[in-house]
Amino acid sequence: MRGHSIVAAAVVAGIAVGVSSIADAHEEHDNGHGPTAFTAMMPILNVASVEASLEHYTTVLGFNKDWDWPAEEEDKTFASISNGEVHVFLSENSQGARPVWIYYNVGDVDKLHEEYVAAGAVVTQEPIDQPWGAREMLVEDLDGHVLR
Repeated sequence: MRGHSIVAAAVVAGIAVGVSSIADAHEEHDNGHGPTAFTAMMPILNVASVEASLEHYTTVLGFNKDWDWPAEEEDKTFASISNGEVHVFLSENSQGARPVWIYYNVGDVDKLHEEYVAAGAVVTQEPIDQPWGAREMLVEDLDGHVLR
């Protein structure tokens, strides 16, 4: 299984999937669809505070801040975070509803669990082997979004 891929799923409310033309600096991802092949998925999480969420995702959940907007103002309303190949947008009180679930793969869920517990993350389900062959845990962010 390829590590760090992402699939986003809505729990309570639907997520609108935005389509845009984003230049992919990595290899061509064709899958038989040519120039219309999807190359990445970046869920947009509706959050109460981009600044608080940036702090939480970077200090507790192991993500890096890619950028925030507006760049010249202190009150940020949109941001991009990432860890490996997983990219997520944070949008303050817009673009979707709360909560949603995000599913992503990691090389060692037990090690990540240890890191999350040490950092003070809200782990709602410790790592468990699922009947479909995955080992999963559940973690909530500040807005109730679930990382699975």
